[in-house]
Amino acid sequence: MANTEIEAKIEFQKVIGETSSGYKSVRFSRVKYKASPTAHIDIRQFQRGYDEEGEEQFFPTKTGFRIPEREFRKVIEKYAVMPESYIHPLIVKKCFSLLQSGEFDSAVMQAFKAIEVITREKIGASSDIFGERLLKKAFNPDDGILTNHKLPKSEKNALLNYITGAFSFYRNSSSHRDIALDFVAAFDRIAVASDLLKIIEDAEISKTSC
Repeated sequence: MANTEIEAKIEFQKVIGETSSGYKSVRFSRVKYKASPTAHIDIRQFQRGYDEEGEEQFFPTKTGFRIPEREFRKVIEKYAVMPESYIHPLIVKKCFSLLQSGEFDSAVMQAFKAIEVITREKIGASSDIFGERLLKKAFNPDDGILTNHKLPKSEKNALLNYITGAFSFYRNSSSHRDIALDFVAAFDRIAVASDLLKIIEDAEISKTSC
């Protein structure tokens, strides 16, 4: 079958991974065919060669196979470190389905929205207090409701800067402009949100603020 005939049957195709050794390369591609309701993973060997202009290029060979994406996931999940073991369960619930479907901006937004929701509920703040103002009310070094006053002031300041800085940098950048995120970049941001959420949940209500 000619390449043009094959391409006509493909709805989309994207390379998701590649490993090479010398003259050969193995490429993992996510492929969706028009006639199939689900995507497939194509694992194929490529051979190094040269194009008509003499430029080095890798060409696909007949050595390879294709399996449904869901079956591919079943295979690799047994050998991968599952992030669910160290990411806050609320973040997993809110964000992982969005990550898996490629909605990276939405996944990040949901992660940092969870921080606002949990903080507001914990300190009993009104709905008109949000964002950095909300977090400062919770962790202000002098009178924050969740501030640990046993810590040195430098550490209280550092914690406030970490929480508000990370929240504003990652949350605001995603909400105010288009950010070109891939899976890894989005997951990095979600991991930070998870850490912030754990800090907030572990914090105790300060008696001095009551």
